[in-house]
Amino acid sequence: MPKKSFAQDCLYTAIMRLMREKDVDDITVKELVLKAGVARSTFYRYYTQPMDVLRDYLRPFNHGNAHLDDKDDKKVYLRRFYQYYTGHSELIYTLVQANKTEFLRETISCHILEVFSPMMTNKGVSPFLQKASVGLCVETLILWIVNDRKEKIEEMTDTVHNMVAVVERVS
Repeated sequence: MPKKSFAQDCLYTAIMRLMREKDVDDITVKELVLKAGVARSTFYRYYTQPMDVLRDYLRPFNHGNAHLDDKDDKKVYLRRFYQYYTGHSELIYTLVQANKTEFLRETISCHILEVFSPMMTNKGVSPFLQKASVGLCVETLILWIVNDRKEKIEEMTDTVHNMVAVVERVS
């Protein structure tokens, strides 16, 4: 994941605090920058609306760090996926509590498909299987976090890796 600037981190912290006080859809840029202690122009350098701050922190991969060369790499990326979101479990939990689960699903799914779809397509993975595999990962992630992450990251990695392997064998 690309490193965030100090201002982006301040905006993220501020929106998380504001979400404890009010509905995320009611948070304005004005109150967000005030809470974050950054200039409005700084906000607009990175984002166009407050939800973009949350969307940004739900995107751990970029084209520079996403290369699937063999089957073992899938596990590496699944592990990174769960490690990253463990560090952002408060965000996921807060979005679920705010009835923004669809936003959560859509943001994570679209991000993963955007980054990994070209490689999966090159490996002959059909668009249907790509969508099914990503959906499986995202739904499992949400359930895992809502249930207080009782399983270890390695256990989640193995479980999801095995489930995706079953889906791939069926296709």
